[in-house]
Amino acid sequence: MKNDYISSPHTGHGSRAPDDELRLDHPPRGIRMERAFDGTTVIRVRMFSSSAFGLLGVALFWNGLTSIFVCFAIALTAQKFGWNLPAFSFFTEGEWDGSPPPLWFLWLFLSPFIAIGLGMICMTVFQFFGRCVIHLDADEGRVFTGIGPFGRTQRFSPQSIKSADVKQSIISTKRTTITTNLVIEMNNGREIKFPGLGKMRETWLTFALGKLLRRA
Repeated sequence: MKNDYISSPHTGHGSRAPDDELRLDHPPRGIRMERAFDGTTVIRVRMFSSSAFGLLGVALFWNGLTSIFVCFAIALTAQKFGWNLPAFSFFTEGEWDGSPPPLWFLWLFLSPFIAIGLGMICMTVFQFFGRCVIHLDADEGRVFTGIGPFGRTQRFSPQSIKSADVKQSIISTKRTTITTNLVIEMNNGREIKFPGLGKMRETWLTFALGKLLRRA
């Protein structure tokens, strides 16, 4: 993996749109900025984008396929321990008269598929309902990422910021994949990495953070 990072004091814009084409009072769709009388600025970003529907389709396909094998494993487990399955179950007792695989092996085999499926569900829910909130004042900054009240808050000092820019990751496998994320980098090397927000929103946030941090 190779990372290219363009940085300058507080912010760098690289080949993105110049400052005179961006305005603090005209954020792109999905971003709302609020400014209080005490100088506190709050930027709220909705994670939802059209790519969420593609992720939803993949998650439904993967979990639908995995659920067939999970139901099979549940039926074998119920048969082994003498549990009664619901009447609407596709698998009922007495259907497995052969020699099924050991239960521990079956559940162990299914574990990574179940984990991936659950991860896809979490990612899909985050893409539809997730949010990112930036609080910024003269003394402290906070970045919250999560769903509703549940998530992660990262705190930082505005005076300790080295740069706020888009970090590009180039993953070289059979096909080269380029991903971008907005990153706030501190003087001590610590980084606050944002989830993928899309080019337009990342461009505006880079511009907005540069303006706001110069005033902090």
